[in-house]
Amino acid sequence: MALSQEEINHIQSVASIVDVISSYINLEKKGKNYFGLCPFHDDHAPSLSVSEDKKIYTCFVCGHTGNVFSFVKDYENVSFLEAVKIVADKCGIDVDVDVKTNTRFDRFYEAYDLAVKYYQNNIKTAEGKKALEYLHKRGLTDELIKEFDIGFASKTNDTLSKLLLNKGYKEQELIDIGISNKSNTIYDLFRNRIVFPIHDSKGHPVAFSGRIYEQVDEAKYINTKETQIFKKGEILFNYHRAINEAKKMKKLILVEGQMDAIRIYSEGVKNVCATMGTALTNEHVKLLKKLNVEIVLCFDNDSAGEKATLAAGELLSKEGIELSILRISGAKDPDEYILANGVDKYKEAVDHAIKFFDFKLNILKKNKDFNKVDDVSAYVNSVIKELNKTNDSILIDLTINRLSEEYGIDKNVLLNKVIKVEDTKTLTVTTKPRVKKEKNIRLLELLLYYMMNDTKYIKVFEKELSYIDNEKYQVICDEILAFYLKYNYINIADFISYSIESDSYETILDIIDNNINTELSDQDYLALIDKIKLINDENKIMQLKNKLKSTSDINEKLKITDEIAKLKKRDV
Repeated sequence: MALSQEEINHIQSVASIVDVISSYINLEKKGKNYFGLCPFHDDHAPSLSVSEDKKIYTCFVCGHTGNVFSFVKDYENVSFLEAVKIVADKCGIDVDVDVKTNTRFDRFYEAYDLAVKYYQNNIKTAEGKKALEYLHKRGLTDELIKEFDIGFASKTNDTLSKLLLNKGYKEQELIDIGISNKSNTIYDLFRNRIVFPIHDSKGHPVAFSGRIYEQVDEAKYINTKETQIFKKGEILFNYHRAINEAKKMKKLILVEGQMDAIRIYSEGVKNVCATMGTALTNEHVKLLKKLNVEIVLCFDNDSAGEKATLAAGELLSKEGIELSILRISGAKDPDEYILANGVDKYKEAVDHAIKFFDFKLNILKKNKDFNKVDDVSAYVNSVIKELNKTNDSILIDLTINRLSEEYGIDKNVLLNKVIKVEDTKTLTVTTKPRVKKEKNIRLLELLLYYMMNDTKYIKVFEKELSYIDNEKYQVICDEILAFYLKYNYINIADFISYSIESDSYETILDIIDNNINTELSDQDYLALIDKIKLINDENKIMQLKNKLKSTSDINEKLKITDEIAKLKKRDV
């Protein structure tokens, strides 16, 4: 069922654009509007302005403009209808609409759904008994096994492949999506292993990780190869389950392995996901940034884990994500730590995680003898180098004071070594090109902007002008009038939703962006109408003069001359 424009407008009237956008990015009030880092370009200074009154936002750097629905649509990369549903859910409004969209991958998702059910059924059989016992010994309950869709791949060679072939799948399809392989004949990739499904950010199963449960001379884990629907660098294990809890807690714990995530989750700490042992990627960072929460990195307690923490921390902090580091002691990973110390100790450790900058300082102190001048100098210079990566003036001041007090160094000496980031770093942004437009075009766009804001400006337009002498902008004018005639009111936010399927949609957003800072004035609007009238008359006079040149009929010439005189007299 589709939603009517009236229902969409109602949802928008109830929704606070500030509250919705604040659930994705941090906003700070300055004057009448709210400002935050624009998520649609590489923003390092708050460029996104949000107006609660007008219920719209715009970025004055990249020009991204819209209403609450278009923000969610572009931020979440979903359809307009899905965005409306998301906003409605955030406002507690029930909408009777099916937002499922067909994609070219639906067939592959269905194959994985069937495979998940097949593996789940296997673990309940006599053959799956030992695998189930192994999971129970690891502390996984039947409820948790069911929640994570954990299953068992039997020893048989091709049962799953045959099942899917009978469902109409082709051999090559099953090979391409990583469920099967082929030698002389097709066979199942996973055999005699506990199978953990891996889901994408929307909850579709897209891959499996298979673990041995008996002492055999095989790799502990085998994983689905990368496919069209499974890219390791774009997926975080358990992300789709952790989203809601992370937003509620304003915190997400990120670990390295899926068993670590399952262990933490099983103890009631559900705001956790895992990188599945791979290095954190820019795509992972985009997923995490969308949550707008603090990230707590809790990687393995070894040198490789420390190195991975440092690399991941640099990526996350570069994007302005609030970041803390938890280095557990006395265990190699969170799974082992919780089994040895209990979940309460782990929660306490999470609460006392240190900030990423302090973590880096601890690393810089390693292998330093602070009784030696050279080591002190090397450490202090390394800290200054780190400070030169940030424009956080408070962090800089606190760190300089600490260094000065701890090592007896003159504060001014240290400050002189700190170079402000903005003095040395040229930020690359996708800046919207500001096209220089003819005066009459700028006037027409301003006219349309006024009309989008208030019905009184539409009424004046209908009385004084009634048309726009420009085909492109007349189309937009017609859409504004159509909205007004249908709903008997107008505002920018609702008109954006109304025009989203229009061929003029991008031009409408451009007009809004170019005029967003205009203070509306009735007097200025009347003056604008007069200017456009004058331009229309000048265009009409030009057309009449051309017509005058082309006619030889004396009566027609007299008639045209009279029309020109009247127009000139009107404009005096």
